[in-house]
Order: sequence, then C-alpha cells, then structure tokens
Amino acid sequence: MLFMRQTLSILCLLLTLVAVNTNAQTGNFNLEDWPQTQTALKPIYVKAIMEQAGVHQVSFNKTAEFYTAELDKFAAFAKEKNYRPYLKTSVAQNLATIAVVNCDWNNGVPHWEFAQKYLGEKQLELLQPLYGDAITKLKNNCTQTVNPQ
Repeated sequence: MLFMRQTLSILCLLLTLVAVNTNAQTGNFNLEDWPQTQTALKPIYVKAIMEQAGVHQVSFNKTAEFYTAELDKFAAFAKEKNYRPYLKTSVAQNLATIAVVNCDWNNGVPHWEFAQKYLGEKQLELLQPLYGDAITKLKNNCTQTVNPQ
C-alpha cells in the first residue's frame, strides 16, 4: 500500500512537470497568466524555457530565480502600462526579451546587434522606463559604465 502511494505521488509529480514543460515550450502560457501561477511552479517553467533555448544554442549566465523575479516585475509593469502585446505574448518570448535587455541572451551574435534586430527601437523605447540602466549597458556592448560622482 505504501509503495502504491509513493508510486502515485511520483506519477502525479511527473505529469505536472510534463504539463509545465509542454506549456512553457508551446507558447500557450502568456505573460498575462504569469501572476496567477503558483510560486513553486514559476522556477520550473523558467528552467524549462531556458533548457529549450539551450537546444537552439542559446545560453544564459543568470539564474532561473533571476528570471522568475524579473518576469514577476515585468508582468506587473506590462499590466500597469496596459501593454497588451506583452501580456498576450508567451512567457518564453518575454523571458527572451528580458534576457536580451540584460545582456544574457548568448547566441554568438553581439548583444547590441541582436537586440536591435530582435527588439527594434520601438520596443527598446517601451522598455526604457523599467530597464533604462540595462539598455544603456546593452548599448555599450554590455560593459559596465562607471557613473562619475
């Protein structure tokens, strides 16, 4: 009986992980859905998205926890500004946007060059209020600028 319960528990967990992984990868999971997601599931979604990007030769230096917090912040920002296109876009694509802005979308293309092609000037302008410092760093080829005091 105990073995059966343990097996059922493991099966339920595996089914949940498969569902999470599938939704994260298929784009059916929009930024609008992110705030209602269980806190414990958010890092699992983020890790699945990051792993899928790795299949396409994209790597990250920042952690899943960083992206979980940034997606929380970005979802609140998009809702506050009523940026419907971001809210209706997949969490995976929004994570990519955050990674590009934060100089963490590593695909072999220079960061600023890729950002201009991927995001364009209009998106960079929309993101400026939330990611102004990150965009400045991005424009400086992802090198830290020193602010004179």
